[in-house]
Amino acid sequence: MTYKVFLVEDEIVTREGIRDTIDWGAAGYQFCGEAPDGEIALPLIRERLPDTVITDIKMPFMDGLELCRILREILPETKIVILSGHDEFKYAQEALRMGVTEYLLKPIVPQDLLAALRKVAQQLDEEHQKSAHLLDLQAQMSSNWSRLRERCLLNLVAGNISSAEFIEQAQRLSIDLLAPCYRVVVVRAILRADTADIPLYRLYQQVDAIIAEQIGDSPSVFSFKQGLEETVLILKGETPELLASMAQHLSDAIQRQVAEHTCCMAVIGSGFATERLGMIAQSFAQALAKLSVGERQTPAAPDLPEQPHAEQSHNAVLIAKARTYIDANYADPDTSLGQVAAQVRLSPTYFSVVFSRETGETFIEYLTNVRIRKAIELLRTTALTSSEIGYRIGYQNPRYFYSVFRKVTGLPPNTFRRQAS
Repeated sequence: MTYKVFLVEDEIVTREGIRDTIDWGAAGYQFCGEAPDGEIALPLIRERLPDTVITDIKMPFMDGLELCRILREILPETKIVILSGHDEFKYAQEALRMGVTEYLLKPIVPQDLLAALRKVAQQLDEEHQKSAHLLDLQAQMSSNWSRLRERCLLNLVAGNISSAEFIEQAQRLSIDLLAPCYRVVVVRAILRADTADIPLYRLYQQVDAIIAEQIGDSPSVFSFKQGLEETVLILKGETPELLASMAQHLSDAIQRQVAEHTCCMAVIGSGFATERLGMIAQSFAQALAKLSVGERQTPAAPDLPEQPHAEQSHNAVLIAKARTYIDANYADPDTSLGQVAAQVRLSPTYFSVVFSRETGETFIEYLTNVRIRKAIELLRTTALTSSEIGYRIGYQNPRYFYSVFRKVTGLPPNTFRRQAS
């Protein structure tokens, strides 16, 4: 990497000698200017922003020390190489205290100056590498932070996390979702027929930009992507009426902007308002159900024959199979919504919706109830400790098992055992 260097020297012979005899390129520099004193040099340095300044100490009008003081304030990252005579050691000491990078005695030997400049260039290289590494780390942290927030919100709407778990994770991730009322809105981008020559990702980016613009910096709307074409919005507010108005306003604005400015159409489903975090999954399920109806009614989409009874019967069979699998595998700590959805060959999102609709409870609620019923049975019929029972029913953390058991039954496991006996 090439760095810029500026020379300040009042003796014209010395200045021209340094300027003309040094092989700046060999030292990794570009000579960007010169001046006879600090007063003339300062505005030029501000304009050209050199990485390194070479300056004499004793000069008329504004000497090197005063120039160093000012540079340390306005350009603290700039490296400074001081040129000093034998009788100016006190000045040199003060310059070193100000953080001057290199100090050379006159008369200047070109090889010594080149060596000093290479040393300074090496320092600049190391600092730039550290700065670039820091920026990379910050970008990675920001990206990881965003992914963790999205995963936390997705687990909430999919019913794959309890309210208590969500609140704990939300606090760590600075998600301020708590409010008197919640509502879920799902936006799906539907491609129009005239999109053959436009990359899909670019089209969906355009829709994402419109949604982000409509949301703005509102603290009442939390959004995250679900796949390429869907965006989930969780609205929070004081009353159901306020959320209904907010959902309608957002939906109208997004649909209008997407239709006017992209080759897509926005189909939007809105769930019911709820006062409980644990019911957000049901609001999400209703939003997806309305979304599917809206998509079938969209002219750009092919007409799909409605088979409500056949579909309900098929879903009932799938959910019965899923419940059988859960009942048999509840003790596996890795049992998850995604794992069970794979057993019945459904996507996790759609499985979550159908499961809630068929059973009246979310996946995590059903799995938790199965585990706690088994824990109650073991507490009544065995002498196993509470920790051992927790491990046997799929909880690897005893404290978490105690917390879940108490939330479901109202009592800690040991107290429940004593009362049951």
